[in-house]
Amino acid sequence: MSETASTPSWATLRQVVIATTEHDSDLTAVRKAFGLGAGFADPELHDLFMDDATMPVSVDRYLEFVAPTGPEAAVHRWVTKIGGRGGYVLSVQHPDPDAVKARALASGVRVPIDTEALGHRIIQLHPQDVGLLLELDGIADRQAWFWDDINPGPEPDAAVSDIVGVEVPVADPAATTAQWHALLDLGEPGAESVVHLGGCWVRFVPGGPSAEWTVHLRRADSPAGSAVEAPSLPGIRFELV
Repeated sequence: MSETASTPSWATLRQVVIATTEHDSDLTAVRKAFGLGAGFADPELHDLFMDDATMPVSVDRYLEFVAPTGPEAAVHRWVTKIGGRGGYVLSVQHPDPDAVKARALASGVRVPIDTEALGHRIIQLHPQDVGLLLELDGIADRQAWFWDDINPGPEPDAAVSDIVGVEVPVADPAATTAQWHALLDLGEPGAESVVHLGGCWVRFVPGGPSAEWTVHLRRADSPAGSAVEAPSLPGIRFELV
């Protein structure tokens, strides 16, 4: 995709990934509270020594829990260091990861991962440079995603119907917001420390860097939605709107 200064790109938040050392119990709590189904496992994470459960919350967005299966996993040391649970990765669909990588390297942002998954280009930007582990998934068709062939879809009677946004504590919310807008080619940021990502948002708040994210979920318009209560999982907070 060619870029010009007058034609910003686009980006869509697709997956909120939480890392935990209590995979089974966390999944039980979240599924019970929100009425989410079994979902499916990312077929490529097994070889990276990770357990995975990816649960559709809407047709566009997923809540994913990963856990190390042993000390070989890259996430093992990190999740142990933070106390056993926290926000790990935001997976964002972007049509031009090559351009993002070029801008990142030019600005001193490290790109520790540059690979392919299921035939699509993936890069990851270093969490110490951009506030969290940011994954850019290069799928140019805005209507397409990795799981279109295996996605069972959101549960029809779930208590939540979408991921609205994620709050992430960082050292300098305004600077991080401006950095993300520049890296993702999203034009000039607004007055608030918010990055809008395809019907969802990431809001940077003071107090970080920290993996203690707040995930905002929309209540379903149903009796289940009106009665839902967020589970208590130290290190991750869920807000219902």
